[in-house]
Amino acid sequence: MPSCDTIAAAWLAQTEFAADRSAVALLSRAIDPPGQEPEPLPITAAAEPATAAAILELLEYGEVPTLAAVRTHIAQQELLVESERVGRLGELAQCGIDDFGRILARLTHDHWIRHGAGPTRRDILDAPVVHTAIREYVGDVEPTAVRHLWLLERAQRAGWVAYNTSPRSLCAGRRFHAAKYGQRVSLQPVETIGTLVARFVDGYRTRYERSPRWNTLAHDLRDNRGRRVFFDTADAHVQRLWLVTAGWLTTPNDLPAPGPLARKLLAAR
Repeated sequence: MPSCDTIAAAWLAQTEFAADRSAVALLSRAIDPPGQEPEPLPITAAAEPATAAAILELLEYGEVPTLAAVRTHIAQQELLVESERVGRLGELAQCGIDDFGRILARLTHDHWIRHGAGPTRRDILDAPVVHTAIREYVGDVEPTAVRHLWLLERAQRAGWVAYNTSPRSLCAGRRFHAAKYGQRVSLQPVETIGTLVARFVDGYRTRYERSPRWNTLAHDLRDNRGRRVFFDTADAHVQRLWLVTAGWLTTPNDLPAPGPLARKLLAAR
């Protein structure tokens, strides 16, 4: 019967490791492990393309391609391929994030109206209308992989929803509330809106030693183009939920004051 070195050399002769003594020694050790080392690598294992590729990659790294090492490498490669696939799907989701955002915000807003609290992530991501939108923009995605599209995170960055670490904090964001007013209110990004609100409230409290009333905030706060941030007092009241959730405001005595995120920003300034 041929020696393990001969078997290893014969198999590697058809690869980039032909005549590579170090690679032959590593593969030989995997075929016939010394002492109490892991189970041997079957000679027939190289007939499987994925296994053969794993063996060659492990040899390239200077590792002994034991059966356990080969299995682990194949599993890691499969995870990497799946991660890359989901990443590409996530890019497709990002292209439709405004449509996803409208859907997520509407579902969340309706949930608050019915229950007085936000939905869970599962409540939202399992909604049939969300899966319909995913099929339209992304394609068929396994239900267990939907969370890897990071729809809520993307929608938050786009300003459609807001949430924090508290359970059921998910709520509709700035863009959802501003959409109904079109050009009549500021179209600045959500971070800019939060900063404008925080600075106005902080400046008012410094000047008058008290918080502004909501009607004052609604009437006087404008962006750098002179557009109102809130359409009216009712709009300011509705939007305080996302502003508090995101940390831009707190509401002691039901009046606006800078929240934790705003205080950090103001302190840094």
